[in-house]
Amino acid sequence: MADSSSLTDKAQLLAQVAEIMQCPNCGQSLHVATGELRCDRGHIVPTRSGYLDVSSTDSDVVTRRTFESFGYEWTTFDDVRDEDREFWSTYSEDLNPRDLAGRNALDAGCGKGRFSRFLAPQVRTLVALDGSEAVTVATRNLAHEMNALVVRGDLRTVPFRSDSFGFISCLGVLHHLDDPENAFCHLVSLLENDGLMLLYVYSKPKKLISSRGLGLASAGILRILTTRMPHRALNAFSAFLSLVLYLSIVVPGNFGDRVGIGIMSHLPLATYRGKPLRSLRLDTFDRLSAPIEHRYTWSELQAWFDHACMRVESAREEAGWFVVGRKVARE
Repeated sequence: MADSSSLTDKAQLLAQVAEIMQCPNCGQSLHVATGELRCDRGHIVPTRSGYLDVSSTDSDVVTRRTFESFGYEWTTFDDVRDEDREFWSTYSEDLNPRDLAGRNALDAGCGKGRFSRFLAPQVRTLVALDGSEAVTVATRNLAHEMNALVVRGDLRTVPFRSDSFGFISCLGVLHHLDDPENAFCHLVSLLENDGLMLLYVYSKPKKLISSRGLGLASAGILRILTTRMPHRALNAFSAFLSLVLYLSIVVPGNFGDRVGIGIMSHLPLATYRGKPLRSLRLDTFDRLSAPIEHRYTWSELQAWFDHACMRVESAREEAGWFVVGRKVARE
């Protein structure tokens, strides 16, 4: 277990974050004064409803649409759910908790903090970062984690110093950006040497003519329409579609698992077997709403890690790539 007990309050945590953050206006060092972060030139990093705000108003149209999509998603599906722990166990299966203890950590693209709350007790300090209105929910969901601070900002430009973190988690985020590899490289620059990164991105189907391949192709066609729908309308449509998928695929697949019927147990959406319908509804909205979606083969992802001097410690594919990498010093 990490030494988070030494962090007695959020003020002490704020001082620690000031040490690794630069002023977003001028790049100068920050310090805590009267409960705020400010630089020697007088610039203040505002605190809004419990989170630090280093967001920019100069975002491009696609970035704004992406933040609006996820802001709606996580302020609508804002509750803490029992099944989130099982999802976190799947994501973090290849991590050794002893490798996290004592490290400063960044959850890049934290959303409502659904996984940040499981990560926080394992690390020294945690910065939960998101560019959308989801930070308001994350702040509430992490209120009792005294070593966690929520920051609103774009992970591609957030003003942290290089080598600031010993661990970075980035789950289900990069594949929704216009240049995922560039964003990945920026996150790597924030890692200290020997630091670890846990990454999850969508994978390409191994076979286009397969149940998963056909399902993803159908979703791709749907996205031409759904990414342009008002969020409220898409929420209603996602509720209907997820119910159809749950009854026609998830329930039969679960039955096939129990009784050993191979053709049924090989149906897609196995992740949702044994989980409530609401999990599939959330992910259906997620996949149909975000303006951009990329998918990757392992060779494509491996090139990212090679170019960034990251040693891959584990990689597995379960309808997406779960990768743990360690930053090595450049020769």
